[in-house]
Amino acid sequence: MTLRDELLGASTALPGYSLVLPSGWHEFPADATAERHLTGLATARLREQHRPDLDAQLRALTGRAFAGLRASSAVAVYLQTEAWADELVLPLSITASVRTAPGGGSLDDIVSELIRTRGASALHGDRRFVRWESDSKVAVGAATVGQHTVAYLTPFPEPGRRRALQFTAVATHPIDDPDESWRPVVERMSELADAVVSTFEWHRR
Repeated sequence: MTLRDELLGASTALPGYSLVLPSGWHEFPADATAERHLTGLATARLREQHRPDLDAQLRALTGRAFAGLRASSAVAVYLQTEAWADELVLPLSITASVRTAPGGGSLDDIVSELIRTRGASALHGDRRFVRWESDSKVAVGAATVGQHTVAYLTPFPEPGRRRALQFTAVATHPIDDPDESWRPVVERMSELADAVVSTFEWHRR
């Protein structure tokens, strides 16, 4: 039985699906057990890098992130937890959540609004997904960091287009660099998220 099978269970109406993840990436449920596990990994990594001063900030940020995941009907989170040699773990996460049309109607109006107001479009020609981007800032302790978000929406394989699966990729970056030297790195992370989501497949019934 896979992690997703255990997470969703046979009684739920969410069909199974698969993603091809890069080396060092893993899937986790959006629950308290995964939160504790990932916080422990991050704490150990900060200790290895002699930065225990960041541990409290990281725990607060992780707790806030998982609370948001549970509030948004998230079903899974995808993260890089292992890096090769001296490479750094990317500050990038991808979450999967269920989105339902209000009032039991169709999601078509929501998609039209995303196209009109967010510039949403097909994922590089893949019409299974509508894709859009946004930027924001978030406080981490006494500091503020930037977040570049890429979201992807694909309808469930069922009549009515009432429900969809949304993948949300968030890349974190500094904002105190006037030369924006971080921008090419964020662009590469967005391309990586595009590549991961493009491998998505619903399981055949």
